[in-house]
Amino acid sequence: MIALIRTVNGLFAKIPEAALLLFVRIVAAHVFWAAGETRRADGTWFGLKDGQVDLFRDEFHTPFPGIVAPVTMAMEHLLPVLLVLGLFGRFAALGMTAMTLVIQLFIYPDAWWTEHSLWLGLLLTIVARGSGRWSLDRWVMGRSA
Repeated sequence: MIALIRTVNGLFAKIPEAALLLFVRIVAAHVFWAAGETRRADGTWFGLKDGQVDLFRDEFHTPFPGIVAPVTMAMEHLLPVLLVLGLFGRFAALGMTAMTLVIQLFIYPDAWWTEHSLWLGLLLTIVARGSGRWSLDRWVMGRSA
């Protein structure tokens, strides 16, 4: 049994960190991209669906919903793309971390254990470790990324 555990541990230890970080980037990005897609009007690049400003005003109670709704949608599309590409990956993850904290604190405070803690776990991995070897950050900035 010990030999089996050692074998399995050895196999998992061979998974490249770059592959794990790419997977984390894709999973985290999907959450925000999907949210942005629920706000985007069909047939447009950046058009907001009808009712989104009302949602931000009436349900989310945000100040300046006419500004916050389209900026949120833009960030829900831009930051995931940067994250998947690994371009300014730490900054993209920090932006998504900030969005997650705002959602947790002001919009859906009961979603900590069901969603937000998981999102933060993924995002903070990128903040701490960077985008990894399989990223544009690594290509643009060299070994320090």
